[in-house]
Amino acid sequence: RLGLKLGLGLGVREVRAKRLRLVPQERVLKADQQASARPMHATSVEGVDDMIQLGDLSEAGLLRNLLVRHRKGLIYTYTGSVLVAVNPYKDLPLYTQEQVKLYHGQKLGELPPHVFAIADTCYYNLKRYDTDQCCIISGESGAGKTESSKLILQYLAAISGRRSNLEQQILESNPILEAFGNAKTIRNDNSSRFGKYLEISFNQDGAIEGARVEQYLLEKCRVCHQAEAERNFHIFYCMLAGLTAEQKKKLSLKDAKAYKFLTRGGSIVCNGRDDAKDFGRIGSALKVLTFRESQSWEIYKLLAAILHLGNISFEGKNNMDSSNVCSSEHFSLASSMLEVTDVLEKSMTQRSFLTNRETVTKPLNKEQAADCRDALVKAVYNKMFLWIVGKINGIIGKAVKEDSGSSHRSIGLLDIFGFENFLINSFEQLCINLANEKLQQFFVVNIFELEQKEYLRQGVVWDNITFSDNKPTLELLVSKPCNLLAMIDEESQFPKGTDSTMLYKMNQQHKENKGYVSSKNEHDSQFGIKHFAGQVFYDSNGFLEKNRDAISSNIIMMISISKNKLLHDIFKSELSNKGVKKSANNKVTIITPTHSLRAMGDKKQMPTLSGQFRRSLESLMKALDACQPFFIRCFKPNKDKNSEGFDRELCMVQLRYSGMMDTVRIRKLGFPIRHTFKDFMFRYRVLLNTAVCDPKKVSQGALDAHDSILEQARELALAKVVLIIQRVMFGLHDRYCILEHTHSERESQRSSYRWQIPMGDLVCEGARDRLSVEEKEKKKKKKEEEEEEEPFKEDKEFSFQKFCSLHFQGDASHTHISQRLREPLLAHQDERDSLPEDAREEDVLIGEGPTLDRPLTPLEKLHIIVGYGLSRPGIRDEIFCQILKQLMGNGDKEVCLRGWTLLSMCLSSFPPSQILIKYLENFLRRGPKGYAAYCADRLRRTVANGEREEVPCEMELQATESKKPMDVTVSLMDGRKFTLQVDAACTSGEVLREVAQKINLTDTYGFSLYISIMEKRWSLGSSGKHVMDSVSQCEHAVRQQGSEESRAPWQLWVRKEMFTPWHDCAVDPVSTELIYRQVLLGLKAEEYVCDKEDEYAQLAAKHYFVQFGAENTPQNTRRAVEDCITSSLIDAKSRAKWNQLVGSIHAQVNSPRRHDDPQRSASLETNTRTAGKDLNRVGATQLAFRERLWVTSKEPLKQPLLRTLTNNSELSTIACNAFVDILSITPYMGDYPIKHARSPMELTDQIFGPATQHPALQDEIYCQIMKQMTNNRNRVSMELGWQLLWLCTGLFPPSNSLAKHAHRFLKSRPRDPLASDCLKRLQNILRSPRQHPPHYAEVDAIHRNSTQIYHKVTFPNEADEVRPDNGKSVRALSVVLGDILKHVDFPATPSAFLVFFMRKLWFNVIPGRDLTADLTFHYPQEMPRYLRGYHNCSREDMIELAALLFRIQTDSDRSQFVMIPRMLKELVPDDQIDLMSSDEWKKNIISSYNQQMGITADEARVNFLKVISSWPTFGCTFFEVKVSHRSNAFSIMSTFQELLVMHPFGKITDWQTDNHHFHMSIGGLVQGTFSCETPLVNTGGDTLISY
Repeated sequence: RLGLKLGLGLGVREVRAKRLRLVPQERVLKADQQASARPMHATSVEGVDDMIQLGDLSEAGLLRNLLVRHRKGLIYTYTGSVLVAVNPYKDLPLYTQEQVKLYHGQKLGELPPHVFAIADTCYYNLKRYDTDQCCIISGESGAGKTESSKLILQYLAAISGRRSNLEQQILESNPILEAFGNAKTIRNDNSSRFGKYLEISFNQDGAIEGARVEQYLLEKCRVCHQAEAERNFHIFYCMLAGLTAEQKKKLSLKDAKAYKFLTRGGSIVCNGRDDAKDFGRIGSALKVLTFRESQSWEIYKLLAAILHLGNISFEGKNNMDSSNVCSSEHFSLASSMLEVTDVLEKSMTQRSFLTNRETVTKPLNKEQAADCRDALVKAVYNKMFLWIVGKINGIIGKAVKEDSGSSHRSIGLLDIFGFENFLINSFEQLCINLANEKLQQFFVVNIFELEQKEYLRQGVVWDNITFSDNKPTLELLVSKPCNLLAMIDEESQFPKGTDSTMLYKMNQQHKENKGYVSSKNEHDSQFGIKHFAGQVFYDSNGFLEKNRDAISSNIIMMISISKNKLLHDIFKSELSNKGVKKSANNKVTIITPTHSLRAMGDKKQMPTLSGQFRRSLESLMKALDACQPFFIRCFKPNKDKNSEGFDRELCMVQLRYSGMMDTVRIRKLGFPIRHTFKDFMFRYRVLLNTAVCDPKKVSQGALDAHDSILEQARELALAKVVLIIQRVMFGLHDRYCILEHTHSERESQRSSYRWQIPMGDLVCEGARDRLSVEEKEKKKKKKEEEEEEEPFKEDKEFSFQKFCSLHFQGDASHTHISQRLREPLLAHQDERDSLPEDAREEDVLIGEGPTLDRPLTPLEKLHIIVGYGLSRPGIRDEIFCQILKQLMGNGDKEVCLRGWTLLSMCLSSFPPSQILIKYLENFLRRGPKGYAAYCADRLRRTVANGEREEVPCEMELQATESKKPMDVTVSLMDGRKFTLQVDAACTSGEVLREVAQKINLTDTYGFSLYISIMEKRWSLGSSGKHVMDSVSQCEHAVRQQGSEESRAPWQLWVRKEMFTPWHDCAVDPVSTELIYRQVLLGLKAEEYVCDKEDEYAQLAAKHYFVQFGAENTPQNTRRAVEDCITSSLIDAKSRAKWNQLVGSIHAQVNSPRRHDDPQRSASLETNTRTAGKDLNRVGATQLAFRERLWVTSKEPLKQPLLRTLTNNSELSTIACNAFVDILSITPYMGDYPIKHARSPMELTDQIFGPATQHPALQDEIYCQIMKQMTNNRNRVSMELGWQLLWLCTGLFPPSNSLAKHAHRFLKSRPRDPLASDCLKRLQNILRSPRQHPPHYAEVDAIHRNSTQIYHKVTFPNEADEVRPDNGKSVRALSVVLGDILKHVDFPATPSAFLVFFMRKLWFNVIPGRDLTADLTFHYPQEMPRYLRGYHNCSREDMIELAALLFRIQTDSDRSQFVMIPRMLKELVPDDQIDLMSSDEWKKNIISSYNQQMGITADEARVNFLKVISSWPTFGCTFFEVKVSHRSNAFSIMSTFQELLVMHPFGKITDWQTDNHHFHMSIGGLVQGTFSCETPLVNTGGDTLISY
């Protein structure tokens, strides 16, 4: 070492007498220099991992050690438990998953120094001692504090033992906070401009339970001003680089150089950062943290508004005392984005004051207006940052908040701004350096002061070490009375206080303080403070304004009237308080520090910025004091960010103020590990060879041993004890096994069995039925009214040909074709609406139905086509276009007539869209005679009355073929009947009005049209219900019973449905007569029931008077009794007694005859009223018309059975609709014909679906089913009811109040085979109720009276069997799903639920080695991937593979060469078809085909696999994803299927899934991460787990 300013380590080339030649300077030292040189200690030559081990404990020795390790690329060095990290300024391979595994579970010091070792020690101590831990990362700006913090966080997430989305959310909070809180400075490209304390909570098992972020002092002034060569916050540049052109257009954004707020530092680009890539990562992080797209967009809007505000300029007026906003598009854009169009200019150019009597407005000059604009911008950005932090805490800390009662331990990571000393230092630098002083004091106290006090307390012989203490500096800043911050706050209170008066007072108060440097003169605005890291001079200009940090009342008022929701959210606290609180004279009150001279006089005070920051620091220090601390001291090797440079002077300064020298000394001489005697004996007693535990007799050498040595010795001792225990236990076990050998052998033989899976047959889904030639010949060749078809001469503006050219896909023409369509004519957004075939009557695809063994009837074909249109509105135009296309240019007149019939039936069922309707109307004008006007009228009526709900009936088909109206008979309650002409669009209201006109019925209120069939009757209402829909339902009911539709005995009635107590009999005699007759018939048919027999007698007597007057004869009495008394009552009580009772009542009443009184039937008015306000419901009335609600009913419910639902109108409606579905004739429960053409699956979805989402409905469903199964004499209905109850008991249990009744209901019916099964299902479902209605497999099984749920297992080649080489065929498997559906709880349709047996893992797949596997699995799975374009292949390979595929599909039929151009999509990848013309493809494919002569189709399949097996992507699982984030070099997507990067499976270190997002880590914690959005999230995770 030389006696220079810095100690240098130098090599000696030559040693002679009085001469030393040095390396590398090649110079000779003088004599006086040689005297100060001495040999270097051996430990300093190559360096050591722990500087405590240095033999030369001096500044030069420490500096030398760091230098030597830096040159070797070793950036980490220990000083005891303190880690020194030197910023390498480059990526190092130190953070892989292998490194995580290496350091996990290792003691500190066992492995080379690493940040992972500190993180693992924190985690280990957290679990071992059950105490909170913290890691304090300190250092200058640019020393690498943020990166160290992120590495610790990533390590903790990797070892916490729980793979969930929470860890990913915590990790993804970093890029968001960095984007909004970090910026490029002259010292650091990613400098934190705010402090962050991340507290990670762990449960008792050591798994991460949540986290919380605490932020400190965002440097919000950076939004408006940046120093030279610095940038604004990262988010602005990332947003401008990452938004799409369309998004930037919406926000009117340009490049960064166009905005003043982004160019004031003169630096736009940051080398080493990709702003566009970072923006993608930010967007991905926002999604992971569940920020909605709308919220992200609102954030971008506010950021854009800030940029536009920065480009606003002001001009002076009125002698420059006031100002206006210069005309600019930026002002209008900012106003619209902030949604404060009218008040933005006033809020920036004026300031309002509230005096004792009025509000005074003061204009601002242009400089003041610019300051006001900057204040608005800073406030908005700062509040938005706080709001984002709050949102993040709400997500990552949700679990901890919800489980606040449990015990949680935490590890805190403090990443706070480093010590700063710029050319110009302002108020922010003072606060930042105060925070560093606090942390330095914490370090000093924990490392030196407390440790030495503990030695003195325990009586340890110890010589105190002198150390650098920064306590005087802290006293100057915050502790002493009249400290600097107190004086700054004090001056902020005075209205006329200025920065100059503040500086003057500070100079006068502290000029004698050694730590304070006064201003040079009264014009100098700077003062200095001697910090632990060096002397810093601060510019006092702007101190008071920044410290007040008050938001102008004008700005708060502007925000309060803004319509921007996010703006309101971020200023929520200010708006709730209606702005800042003001005193009577509108002076803003400022909080006064405790040591202030005026503190005693103030009561209501507003916190200043320094006050808020000071309280935050105090809270932080309290949190750190409660933790066991670990320290990481980050060093900057040079100021140039050079990975090779090492600036000795810079590093020496950092060594000095970091206290490393003192730390080395105390760590080397002291006792860093301290235990109580009780804890020490509990943990290390295994090391003692004696039972004596007296601390006075125990060797002191154990206490002085290093903790890691003790731990290793403890583990070895425990291992020996464990071996002894295992040896004894294994011996006992073996002896027991010998004794029980015979018995166990017998049991093993008994337990061996085989489980045979039931086999099942494949049920084909759907079939195609064509009209046979014989059926066509049976059709009439000519119709009686057939005439020559007129040629199509359409209007060119709305011609069908024009519509075809505008809207048809591909090369589809507008004329008739004889082939099937390979794709829909129109483009459909919903893939389900893409019909696989053309919807022609003569060529119909049955998409969902059983295979028929007979030809379809014309009506069945019509139902299929129209049913598609009714169930899928998006496909209606497709159906119309296919019909029109087949009519254009079709020379077959018979087919054309059927086509026009089909068209008219479709027009009467549903209308076309507005896009097609004009073209369709024009097409109809040129139709054949008879059909043109008929179809046009159908279209007009359907558009007017709306679409149908049911498919057409047989009557409509017959009427359409004859083009004549339909005749229907409508019956009245008085026995009259009328025949009316109706069409397909006719509604119940139209029929009712025509009947009323015929019978002169004027009071039509409450009358409705009814339809009845087979003793069932329901209302069609009196408005828009289609009559033919109900007729179609009746025909369907008849067809289900095996009869023909034409024989359906339906009948239409006009009845009174809604009764009113204010009905006046005199208003309309016709109405009164109809009501009178309806009530009489209802009484006789037991529709209306009385409680007492006397009431029946009273009604019969009144009817007597109405019918016969006062004349009392036995004959009239008998007729009155016959009309009013039911047969059951007459049989129960003799007819003579009824006659006597009615006659006596009649004799006592004196009533006028109905012909003499204009208010005839007044005597029955009471009866009409008591019939109930709703006869369909048969409610309780004055005559006690009651219904037994607990027994089966044939009428729908008008209100729920349970009172708990009556107050909820929505659930009441759902409950009533569910009962209608239970009554429905198809198929549950067969008591009410309604809702035609609905499958069992649709009905069970409607019955049980709402109940699974609304638990309040579950008891209602149970009650409705059991009601319909009570006193039900219909055997078929009961069977269906048991099926419903079986399904219900497997979905959700009844409530506690209903459970005992439900069990009693089931136990009381032991004869039914499903009763016991329902009881078992009830017990099982109590554990985990289902979330979705029954699956198709369950519904289908119980509908076939089977409780075993089977499902076909399909092979990839869709074959029914597999034939291995041994010749034995293996049928496709059928598995029993059973309890699987309890765990796989998801809604699905029959076509969506398929079970495949296929290859999942592709290990060592060699085509040709296993022919069965190749043909059954490998080829069917790989061929579709190839055709989708997932592989990157050459032109020659594609030609060869296309020839093989052609041979496979045509079975070597050379006559099919002509079809090659049409088959290209089945031969060539989708994205490569345009590589050549169709003829070129054909030529090359035929050439390759001829070269493959002599091979079979199966051999071609194997050859296909051999070709693609050489590709690197063979056997890969592909996922079509939307990439939302790529970091570093990891990329998987390319439009040309190029393999950009391949990573070994072992490099995939971690993955998480969340909804539609998949996150994967590759290589290491910082080497590569990938996030994507895909619906195949679960499949991706399952594939990784399987491999």
